[in-house]
Amino acid sequence: MNQEEKINCVQCGKDLIMHVLPINDIDFCSSWCLELYKREKGDRKFFLEFKKAMAEMGDRWVPKGADEYVRMCGACHKDTFEACHAIMDLSGSMIHKLAETEEIHWCCHGHFNLSASLSDGTVSLDTAQKVQRHAEKLAKEYGHKGVTVLTLTIALADLSNKLDYEKRTGTAPEIDIPEMSHAAACLLCNPDFGKQCEVQVEEEFRLVEKVKPRVENLWCKHCIQALAHLLMDRKEEDGFKLVDAAIVLAEKVAEERGHKGVVTADLFVALGRMVA
Repeated sequence: MNQEEKINCVQCGKDLIMHVLPINDIDFCSSWCLELYKREKGDRKFFLEFKKAMAEMGDRWVPKGADEYVRMCGACHKDTFEACHAIMDLSGSMIHKLAETEEIHWCCHGHFNLSASLSDGTVSLDTAQKVQRHAEKLAKEYGHKGVTVLTLTIALADLSNKLDYEKRTGTAPEIDIPEMSHAAACLLCNPDFGKQCEVQVEEEFRLVEKVKPRVENLWCKHCIQALAHLLMDRKEEDGFKLVDAAIVLAEKVAEERGHKGVVTADLFVALGRMVA
């Protein structure tokens, strides 16, 4: 390839080693460079560009629901949007530590959500690793190539035994930013693994219609989707008991953190406390 044919990453200038996603005809060498571009561009402007890029992807495989998840971020209420992004790096700061005890592949968002459960220091690492082991056991039983974000939430539901709120205090972990892009994660997923996730996602979108009427206050839409996972693999009556408990606890955690609505880290701290 001559110099004129080279494609360089717009963020770091390196030769393009991984074609992540072109945005406005500019390219990125990694999901982290895409994330850095998003942060510099500003989230709202980026999501408008990203939406256009996804519409122009042609025959490239896009996981079911991926475009809808992106739209949820782009249309998020200002209060939850700002709260989520303010603690995003903190929420992912235990990903590297948790990776040390993983035995099979994990979805990027599964990594992040389990890490987020540790983000205020009120859920122990031992508890998270207990959930980790159970999620991996479930994934093997499902015949999946790894742990999806949905399987993680199902594992948390399976292990839940403390449904009443009690205020806790803890020490948040030190910031250790994982090099990942939330926006590109689904698009970079292994198609075989991603298609196993798609089957669960279809069920999620069916069940979330049963969950939505139970949420009366301000919630990130991704969190409402995650509540639907609590109905999976169990009797509906038992699932709704978990959903209702998780709603109360997550709103209390959000209140503890001074959030005006529930964001991902609030919900997964609450789900972690339900196990701990």
